[in-house]
Amino acid sequence: MALAFSLSASAAPQTKNLEGKNLLTGGNVEVNASNKRGMVVIFLSAKCPCSNSHNIEIRDLAQTYKEFSFVAIHSNTDEGKDLSQPYFEKAAFPFPVIEDDKSKLADHLQASKTPHAYIFASNGEALYEGGVSNSKDCAKADRKFLREALEDLHAGRAVRTREGRTLGCAISRGDKNVW
Repeated sequence: MALAFSLSASAAPQTKNLEGKNLLTGGNVEVNASNKRGMVVIFLSAKCPCSNSHNIEIRDLAQTYKEFSFVAIHSNTDEGKDLSQPYFEKAAFPFPVIEDDKSKLADHLQASKTPHAYIFASNGEALYEGGVSNSKDCAKADRKFLREALEDLHAGRAVRTREGRTLGCAISRGDKNVW
């Protein structure tokens, strides 16, 4: 998997494009932030109930905010292809799901749980990082951080909450769990 990203002076992760193996098709995929207003990256799990509870919200966001590229990242080493591929096929996201072999992207971005979301501007700057909502069960959330950030950007405003608490299941990194 090739990943294109760099660190700024503040050590905040930046990225303009992601390349990797599409979990659903097996082919290579590239998702680019610079050909749209930016890119939404969401770490998801095939077996985490919290991640699963946010699928409807995430699909709706991708349909509503088409000026952004969306990509899901699957990094859990304890979720083999026999579990993850059918799960993500059924989830029917309208964007690619990249298999993050050896959790390289999760490590770089320090993604800790699922769902864990990022919004990157077209220049690669991180605009938002954290949870999709403020609840492990999206239906019970009274704040939807990712939606709020996308609403702000769509309206030309600064993101009101640049970092939201991430709730959910820890990303399994096998023998190299670092958090």
